[in-house]
Formats: sequence, structure tokens, C-alpha cells
Amino acid sequence: MKKSSSVCLVLSLSLGLILTTYSAWAKDRSEILRYEVSWNGTKAGHGDITMKCDAKKMSVTAQAVSDGALKTILELWSRVQATFSANTFQPESYRFHLKSNLLRSEVVDLSFDKKNQTVQVNKQRGNEIESHSENALGLRDPISAVYLLRNRKDLGKPLSVDIYDGKDKARLFVYPVGPEMINIRAGSLSAIRMDLRLDKLGREPMEIAKGKLWISNDDKRIPLLLTASPIVGTVRFELVQAQM
Repeated sequence: MKKSSSVCLVLSLSLGLILTTYSAWAKDRSEILRYEVSWNGTKAGHGDITMKCDAKKMSVTAQAVSDGALKTILELWSRVQATFSANTFQPESYRFHLKSNLLRSEVVDLSFDKKNQTVQVNKQRGNEIESHSENALGLRDPISAVYLLRNRKDLGKPLSVDIYDGKDKARLFVYPVGPEMINIRAGSLSAIRMDLRLDKLGREPMEIAKGKLWISNDDKRIPLLLTASPIVGTVRFELVQAQM
């Protein structure tokens, strides 16, 4: 698997992990979460995440841009958009868009057909265009997959879900650790920690990332901090502001 493909999967999954909150949402509501991103201890970017929900559907948009010292070398902009059922978390659509001054622009569109258990894949990288359909039985996009996992009432048991982002198929493993106190910009907070592992699926399964996620130790389950170690370095997403 190409490194750039793995990094894109980890990025979109990371955005999904930090945007998910407690499942007992009131219908017809929205929220905005803002995060600061660092790479190997150096400020690297910031991201805004917006969720809208009505009685039938959830819509999520997550956006991240490079910042700080990283921006002098690499200008990076990414957006993930997803829609899925508010009740079953069945995916409907997923779109990943990446732009950079060094990398070719990349767009991946997924349209899920629940009845036929298929997914239509449309991809564009630079001038290269590709379209095909695949069997989607048991697969979810990174965003709806995370919502499904976090909707589980019992977070004390290990969980796993299979993910497809239009390029690679992977399995996310979630291992509960327990309550911890963490220090972030919002203060010293009580949190619940979960260890994460992402494995590429195929003939020879391969670990492509590890991470840790801390959510608030209350009914809201607000994602407070996420650290992930993909192919190179460690990425840290830290909550700055929440508008609920």
C-alpha cells in the first residue's frame, strides 16, 4: 500500500474520531467543535467540525488546514463530508478532498446503496479519473464507522469495525483503558481513555497506525484529545472550543 494512501485514511479517520460525541443527541440540532493540531510537538494546523442532525439523517463536515512552521513547507487543506442515518448509522455518502502545494489534488466520492449492499466509488487525483462499484457488505466509511462505535452504550468492552475510504480497507480496533485525568488547553479534566489500532485488510494484514483517544468522563462524551502515530511521527488533536 502506498504511504500517501495510508496517511489519507488515518487523517480522515482521525477527523471522524474527534468529531463524535454522545449518542443521545436531540433531534434538529447542530454543534461545532474546534481543534488544534500538532505534529511531533510542533503546531501544525487547526480544524473545525460541524455536525447537523434531524430525525432521519446526520450530516458532518470536518475541515483541517496546515498552520505554524509546517505551513512554511507544506500547505495542506483537507475536508471530509459524510451523511448517514441518524438511527442506524448506515452510511449514505462520503467525500474526501485534499489539496496541497506539493501533492496532487485528490477527491474521493463514495455513494452507498443499502439495498444492493454496494458502494459506487468515484476518484480523481490530478488528471486521473476512476469510477467503479464494489461490494460494501460489512463496510462503512470512516465517519459513520466511528459514530457507530461511539454509539455503543457499553464502552467497557473491546470493539472493532471495518472501514473503506475508497482506496483501502481497514479494521479499527478500540480497547477501553479506563478513567484518567488529562491536561489540555481547556484545563485539567476527567476523561476516559481508549487505545486504538488501525490494520490494513488483505492477504497480509498490516498495522498502519496506533492512537489514543480521551473523551470526557460524563454523559456528553466530548472528544478532548486524540493522539495518532501513522507512518511518520505523532499527530495530536486537542479540543480548543465546543459550541453545543
